[in-house]
Amino acid sequence: MPNALAVGLISTLAVLAFFIGIYVVVERPGSIADRLETYAAVRRPQSERTEGRKGISRLLGRIDQLLRGRSGANKLALRLAQANMRITVPEFIVITASVSAVLGMLGFVVQRHIVSGVAMAAIGLAVPWVFMEVRRQKRIKAFHDQLIDVLTLIVGSLRGGHALLTALDLVSKELGPPASEEFDRVLREIGFGLTQAEALNNLVIRMETDDLQLIVTAVNISHEVGGNLSTVLEKITETLRERIRLQGEIRVLTTQQRLTSYVLAALPLVLTVVLGVMNPGWIMQLLQPGWTRLIPVAALASDAVGFVLAQLLTRIEV
Repeated sequence: MPNALAVGLISTLAVLAFFIGIYVVVERPGSIADRLETYAAVRRPQSERTEGRKGISRLLGRIDQLLRGRSGANKLALRLAQANMRITVPEFIVITASVSAVLGMLGFVVQRHIVSGVAMAAIGLAVPWVFMEVRRQKRIKAFHDQLIDVLTLIVGSLRGGHALLTALDLVSKELGPPASEEFDRVLREIGFGLTQAEALNNLVIRMETDDLQLIVTAVNISHEVGGNLSTVLEKITETLRERIRLQGEIRVLTTQQRLTSYVLAALPLVLTVVLGVMNPGWIMQLLQPGWTRLIPVAALASDAVGFVLAQLLTRIEV
């Protein structure tokens, strides 16, 4: 009886959280009409707003009030911007809680054990964060790879007699994302009233690359004291090309160490599969209901930590 009540309660909460997450993704308040209500005092009839939508908006508003001004919320908002995920911090938290509740419910229902439910709920909490982090790192790397093309376009435009803002507009139109998106955001921030230095510094904060910091510093100094900006950026371009060449040589020299880390990380998994084929009954004891299920979880976590540490040891900054 207690198990049935627990299943029913968890199922109800999971379904509710799931539909909240769906609403946040698909029908979150952010339409043109909502923006007009804020800036142009446009009011829609009260009958158009359902009670459910009011409840979701109220929930998101309360979460936003709890997190407003906190350093953790600001860091999460920055990471969402870096990953180009067009959702707010409360919406991301609601989506994470929804995924965790659904997976936790499934784990408990399938295995009928609290450990399975907790493990699946933890996985559900980690999935949105891992997705955001992977997308963030991939986007930052893609932007860094475009810096040479960005500098080439800017230098060419400056040598042609155009202003820096015109050169940045050219970059936003000629290159692909993420460079086009980020420089378009810089131009929009300048149009909203920020200074050129503030908008470029915001770009550095979002992209977190030392090379971009060097470029922005040169631009800001040139803007303050004058000088031939095209010549300075051309020298920086040569420096970046030389750094890329050195990074390629280092990557070749560390190939053996990186392959060794791959082999060591894959060896426990391959050995587990081999033992499972040779003696399935023995290996399946690790998956029996109870605390023994923590053994493979701890083993996978240790394997992942060892792989990350091995990769960090082969990384050499230039």
